[in-house]
Amino acid sequence: MDGIVLRHPLAAAIIFLITFILISFRRLSILPIGRPSSALLGAVLMVAFGVVTPKEAYDHINWDTICLLLGMMIIAEHLRSAGLFEKITNKLEFFNKPFALLTVIAFSAAILSSILVNDPVCVVFTPLVLLICHKKHLNPLPYLIVLATSSNIGSCLTLTGNPQNMIIGNVSKLGFIHFLKLMLLPFLSCMAINLALAWIFYRNKLTIESASPETKAADNLYSEEDNHPLKTRRLRIGILGLVITCLGFITGCSMAFSALAGAVIVITFHRKDPGEILAKLDWSLLMFFSSLFVVIGGLQTSGLAEAIAEWSLKLISGDMTRQIWIFSSVTLVGSNLLSNVPFVLLASHSVPHLNNPELFWFLLAFVSTIAGNLTIFGSVANMIVAETAGDKCKISFWEFASFGIPSTIICITIGGWILSLLLLC
Repeated sequence: MDGIVLRHPLAAAIIFLITFILISFRRLSILPIGRPSSALLGAVLMVAFGVVTPKEAYDHINWDTICLLLGMMIIAEHLRSAGLFEKITNKLEFFNKPFALLTVIAFSAAILSSILVNDPVCVVFTPLVLLICHKKHLNPLPYLIVLATSSNIGSCLTLTGNPQNMIIGNVSKLGFIHFLKLMLLPFLSCMAINLALAWIFYRNKLTIESASPETKAADNLYSEEDNHPLKTRRLRIGILGLVITCLGFITGCSMAFSALAGAVIVITFHRKDPGEILAKLDWSLLMFFSSLFVVIGGLQTSGLAEAIAEWSLKLISGDMTRQIWIFSSVTLVGSNLLSNVPFVLLASHSVPHLNNPELFWFLLAFVSTIAGNLTIFGSVANMIVAETAGDKCKISFWEFASFGIPSTIICITIGGWILSLLLLC
């Protein structure tokens, strides 16, 4: 840590803690401003107290993520208004058993996330799950939590499933097929664990027994969607935009510009003023993420993030078994404290110097991804689900964590053990 320059570390830590508390409790009675405004407050405080300069604040914002979200939201809103979600809901009518539907949603999100990246999958799936639950009189909370956690698990399957895996693929030079083969068994094990826990936690909470005031409010929220006619031409345009976007993802083009290209196709071919679609986008979600990037960036600029990461990685010593569990524990904590991508960037400098680098590259990819299920802040996908659901289904920090913590710990324990056996035997 000798070479690390600390810049207002105390201020950075206090501002990060205040922001974390405000976001965790959604609305505190003492300051009921909501998550997006809480994140914005934290970002402004980081600049006001000199932790970051205004220019650094702009630089810390991951504009690829913002553009990806914007493009996918435009496509998703176009498809929703064209009636796609209602059509899919009707196709799912034969899933009369709630847990069977939960399983279908989980595996659909996981497999698509391994191909298309989990963030856009959650952008599209969240309103779809809300609509399905509304029509079937189901409690959306379990389905949304399983959607978020399954999409994170699915993204560990490939080197293109999430940004941190892409970084690891570039630095480690691991082969795509080799990575997929070795990750398949841990992936399936984690999906089984996650669904088993969902059954234990939510088997008696999957349905809504009677029409509550919230359910009646949901009827009003979805009345437009229920009555909207299916417009074949508009639907085809939306699917074309989505296909172009997916082709961009799969062929390795910029995900942000692939999503924006799909959005431009949707807007252009529709040949109407897009004001109606743009007015329905969740702009507060984009403000939330932009501000959160500045807050996390402040933690990095202050030097705290790098100092903590370097200190943690120095703890890795002893026999191979001890190194594996220390490394997994450090990655779990570091990915949640510093965010998985910054931690992976820092850890990537140390992994080549460890015994059996291939094993630790796999562990870094696996644990940093599954670590996203620990809390609602563990991954962008979790926050997309929570913020997109909004008042239709309020997901608190503790509701998510009560399921996410045991799921994450068990998945990392079992998955890490499987990877160790596959790579050491």
